[in-house]
Amino acid sequence: MWRSLWPTIDRFSLHHFRYIVNQLREIRVVDKRNREVVLDLLQSIVEIVTYGDRHDPAIFECFMEFQVLAEFVRILKIGGNSGIEAPLLQYLSIMIQNVENEHAIYYCFSNGYINSVISHHYEFDGGDLIPYYVSFLRTVSGKIGRDTICLLVKVHQDTAISLPLYDEALKFANHGEKMIQIAVRALTLNIYNVADEMVYQFLTTPTASAYFSSLILNLKNKCLHVDAIINGVKESFHEKKRDLLSETDRILDDFYYLKDILCIPEQRLNKLVTENIVNMLILPMLLTLLNNRLSNDTGLSAITCLYVLCRLLQVFDGTNLVNVIGSAVLFSFMPPNVTDAAESVVSARLEQVNGLAVCYQEGEEMVDLQHEGAENFMMNYVLKHSLEFTELSSCFDSSPLENSENEWGGIFSCIFSRNHSLMLGSLMLLFTVADSKDLHYQLAAKIGFSQVKTASEMIGSTVAGHIQKIVNQLLKVLASEPPLSVPILLHAAWFLRKLLVFLDQKLEDNDCHLFKTSYEVSCGHLYEEFDRCWFDHIPDVLKSEWANCKTALEESSQSKDPFFLLELASIQNPPSGNTGPAFDWQRMVDCVKVFVLHLQLKPFIFGGDPFDNPLANLKNSYLAQSGKRYPSDLSLASFGSEVALGSGIPCKIAFSGAGTRDIYVIPIAREISGKLLLVERHPLHSRKGVVIAIAPLAGLDPKIDEEHPTWLLVHLRDFEPRLRSDETKTLDSHTSLPEQGRWILGFLSAKDCKAAFSVILEETRKQRSFVENLVAPVLEEKLFK
Repeated sequence: MWRSLWPTIDRFSLHHFRYIVNQLREIRVVDKRNREVVLDLLQSIVEIVTYGDRHDPAIFECFMEFQVLAEFVRILKIGGNSGIEAPLLQYLSIMIQNVENEHAIYYCFSNGYINSVISHHYEFDGGDLIPYYVSFLRTVSGKIGRDTICLLVKVHQDTAISLPLYDEALKFANHGEKMIQIAVRALTLNIYNVADEMVYQFLTTPTASAYFSSLILNLKNKCLHVDAIINGVKESFHEKKRDLLSETDRILDDFYYLKDILCIPEQRLNKLVTENIVNMLILPMLLTLLNNRLSNDTGLSAITCLYVLCRLLQVFDGTNLVNVIGSAVLFSFMPPNVTDAAESVVSARLEQVNGLAVCYQEGEEMVDLQHEGAENFMMNYVLKHSLEFTELSSCFDSSPLENSENEWGGIFSCIFSRNHSLMLGSLMLLFTVADSKDLHYQLAAKIGFSQVKTASEMIGSTVAGHIQKIVNQLLKVLASEPPLSVPILLHAAWFLRKLLVFLDQKLEDNDCHLFKTSYEVSCGHLYEEFDRCWFDHIPDVLKSEWANCKTALEESSQSKDPFFLLELASIQNPPSGNTGPAFDWQRMVDCVKVFVLHLQLKPFIFGGDPFDNPLANLKNSYLAQSGKRYPSDLSLASFGSEVALGSGIPCKIAFSGAGTRDIYVIPIAREISGKLLLVERHPLHSRKGVVIAIAPLAGLDPKIDEEHPTWLLVHLRDFEPRLRSDETKTLDSHTSLPEQGRWILGFLSAKDCKAAFSVILEETRKQRSFVENLVAPVLEEKLFK
């Protein structure tokens, strides 16, 4: 309405701009009555200034002459409870965002007007003011440069004492709204990238640098929350996994943010952040692992420590953090079998790991890191002292390390742990260290199975001689009886395949025997599935699991998500006595997966082409057989099909809501397909019928009722796997069975009931025999060729 009263002149003219500014100057109080008028004036000013920045320099000259920014600050102060803060901040953000002239930007940041807006006392309780305020701060940070950031710094005696833009933004660093957190982090990165000497001095003062320690503390709290989720007793595994994914995503966000900070080429900032990461996060976690404890003083479990360290190494590429972790892990072989000196061992290890961080700091102080050769000097310095730290444990050595894997300390005692999650997590950490492109060559030589393997590395290798023992440990996991959970076996197979690739020598006879035994057991378990309710799906599952396992086993260490460690720790043993089609389906899939894992590991143990797919012939045979067509093939019948009743056995079945119906039972097996057809006589053709229901033969498990010899009970697979979805259905979707999971068929006589029982068994036997013959060449494949 106010705009309609303005003179009919060019809205973007200098004259009109002066008019609008004068109108704003006349405002003495802002309340609900004139709030909309004030907002119209502010919006018009922003529109004209944005236009003038591109087309009419005189407008911005007028903007400076009238000190319009001061008017914005004045309106903000007299706004009271009018709710004008949010739109005013929005208009300022739009203006600053769209102004491109460097002279205009410099003016906006001078005279303290922006700092006045930033430092204004806002009532953030409730409402939506915070997003507008943080958005304004982020917009300002996006426009600052090395020449303008000094305009926002408060200085006392040539020393920066405050940076309101930074200080106020950090108050929302832990806000519950993720978009606000993202905006604050983007703001801090903008400041770090353009900060000058004075600003960096301020950022590294104890008061300002407390942000980095707070960031790591919050990160540790998220890790503790991960532990709390894992140890929760009320939630199901799927609920735990959902919560774990959410919490680990938050941890990853923190890691990538810290990585972005470390990528800024400022030594003081890098040193400050690295010290916080090492001292507050890495070292306490390493102490947990090196002291062979399941949790540390803060309650963080070893499994969570392993996950966090692996993720950290995967994210923080291009930094020396991998060498800090690698040094601590590889130079901590303290035998834990000296019980009399337990306290001394813990104390010595604490000194050992802390000493590594001190060495890095000393190395940085002794040399200019930007000087050519400085990095090698620092690594040699640290490694030299790392060797000195390992001498702390020499007094505990009572026998050669080669005598028994149980004498290994540190990460290797975890690798040989009976806790399989801990074992796999320790291996994951070791592999992640080894595969890091930033790992120093001397540390890579100590591991022995890193990507670079020269003769000198193998001669000086500390761990290479123990690869055989690790392989043996993994083979024992595969051969465990009773079998371990499939996820454990899958990840153990991944580590085993990696080690076998690096292992140049042939496996010992004992190891070959372990694998042979494990392979035969997996074959036996798969054979047992032919007598169960999902045997007809075995060929399909074999083909799908071959592709799935191949993808999983070929995954690189750097791309492998260590989240599986948290999943393994969350899996609770399923209650005994689980039954039902869904449980039977998962057991069959697990048996197939374990068998396929052995098939894919076989070439790496006994030789052969790792790219050879023994299931290719199965697939070709299956396609050739399934392509055949037979005249009057009942196996092709579908719902509503007309079929001959010649082989059908008459009976009755009761559907709830539809009464008792006279039907014919026709079991039919053709190669891999097997169906039980329920057919109703055609009203016009006495020798034909219409299919009203179909059930798979597999899993019917027919039984004659003991009390009613004319009743035949057949069980239905009331679970539909993803591979097939056309199993047990009825023609009428509104027709339901009298009892879920089975049909009760009533025959005219006990003789007819026995005949139907026999025919169903015979057709099921024919189907099973075909599937067994189809899969037999794969199951009977010899280990040695």
